[in-house]
Amino acid sequence: RSEKEESEGTVKSCVQHLSSLIQQYLSHVFIKRAQIDYAENFAMDQQDAIQSAYWNTRMLSIFTAHAWCGANNYSFALVSDNVTHDKYCVAVCLNTIITKLKQYLPDLEEIVFFSDGAASQFKQRYLLQNMTRMMVEHTLKLSWNFFATSHGKGVVDAIGGMVKRMVWQEIMTKKQCRSATDFVRIAKTKTNTIILDEISQTEIDVAKLRLEQLFMATKSVKDTQKLHSVIAIRSDVIECRIYGDSTSKWTVFF
Repeated sequence: RSEKEESEGTVKSCVQHLSSLIQQYLSHVFIKRAQIDYAENFAMDQQDAIQSAYWNTRMLSIFTAHAWCGANNYSFALVSDNVTHDKYCVAVCLNTIITKLKQYLPDLEEIVFFSDGAASQFKQRYLLQNMTRMMVEHTLKLSWNFFATSHGKGVVDAIGGMVKRMVWQEIMTKKQCRSATDFVRIAKTKTNTIILDEISQTEIDVAKLRLEQLFMATKSVKDTQKLHSVIAIRSDVIECRIYGDSTSKWTVFF
């Protein structure tokens, strides 16, 4: 947690202190880009709702992603009635995105993921081990980069904002949105540039059955909160670095 500190001294001592922090700051700024994220949950309100409806508003989760593939760009919004944002939901969303990218790009060989460092969603041992399994399953080179904390918005935030705004505008015309199915149906009538899909509870349950035993045995990763670059080497083996160009690295065997 950041804390404000006040100090007194000469201009020279101030310059010397700031100079000593430059290397640390540059390391922080170096890791600064996002490509996948969860948007803020969408509240399924209704136009002309009665007062008591305020206390019974249901929510949707929206997993957003944007892929840069040379001259091609792909935006994704995966919508679900499940709002836990847990490791099983993330696993299903990632698998969906990888599968779709392989359909659009048959010669795809490597995916470099970028995300924030949310420990409940991405920066955790379960995702890192599962990344090695997805590498084998999809026959791809996979790596993950976590950008620095509190570095503002990225393209994925715009994707989430756009689809929520489009659906909300339709709700204001008295369209009904009571589930992820409704959300996707409405959004698809408003855009053809964002790839929309629903992640069902059945898909999440299947992923949980498949991964639960694996995750129960997943070993911890040294300095998880410090690392910002992870490469899947082979099944259950990753290489970690503080940041992408760091010469210092360590290997984790799950």
